[in-house]
Amino acid sequence: MGDKNDVLIIEDSMATTILLQDFLKKMGYENVKTCNTGKAGIQLFSDLENAGRRPIVLLDFHLPDMNANEIMTGIFGIRPDAKIILETADSKSDEQIKDALRGGAYLYIEKPIRYDNLKNVFETLEKEKDILEEKPSDDIERVIFHMKSSARISFARLAEYSEIHGDLLNKHLSQLENEKKITKVSDMKEVSCIQCDSMRILPNFSCPVCNGTNFVQGKLIEHFKCGNVSVENSYKENKCPKCHKEIKILGVDYKTMDNYYICDDCGDKFSNPSQDFLCIKCNNRFPLEKAKWVTSAGYKSSGL
Repeated sequence: MGDKNDVLIIEDSMATTILLQDFLKKMGYENVKTCNTGKAGIQLFSDLENAGRRPIVLLDFHLPDMNANEIMTGIFGIRPDAKIILETADSKSDEQIKDALRGGAYLYIEKPIRYDNLKNVFETLEKEKDILEEKPSDDIERVIFHMKSSARISFARLAEYSEIHGDLLNKHLSQLENEKKITKVSDMKEVSCIQCDSMRILPNFSCPVCNGTNFVQGKLIEHFKCGNVSVENSYKENKCPKCHKEIKILGVDYKTMDNYYICDDCGDKFSNPSQDFLCIKCNNRFPLEKAKWVTSAGYKSSGL
């Protein structure tokens, strides 16, 4: 992976700016510029671009001097393929946000900003940067490139990743099949985003009580005599942390419960974390029962 991009934060809240800087530093981003107005942001982006830098922009949706769409217009006038990530506390249904996404914003993240969400976004940008640096410009070479990157891939996912669609993609796949370089396999059923249709989806696991992601897998011990249930390492020297009696015989004094999860945020203990999905293109989050399913032909490499 190459050097990390510069980052430009356009944000009028000092607290949010400091939080973002701390998050970015944890992820290894050292070249972070900040400003608190749209006008200054456009000028700073221009200065960085003229210096040969390609900053990723974190843009507050509401600034005192300009709105997000005006700032985006200014930045896209300098660099049409700029990566702009909106920060907003507004509802996902807000038409202004949808207009901004249609207008070229890469995606948006909700306030209050969580480290995990920001980390997912920047990891995706880094992967896309690597692919763009390596990816061949020839259509069929692009198909081959993505075929090589997966043991098995669907037509729908290949279309999104290669940006080749419909009959043209079918033509390339047929050619590769005839040359015995790929093999068609059974259809694949996959989840896509209910908001933007992207298949760049990550499973998201969380505590069923507080929805936090700060949990660990461990073993629980239940002490029959006093009813205490807590993690294994809380029984120091085989003594119950509640009644301080020694536990001796498994099945008589106590029982163990393997493969449990303990939330470090709220302390809840659970056998299965909650699961939903996160779209890393538009940052939409949705549960399995609302997922949009896409079925398309599957392919695997056989001679590439």
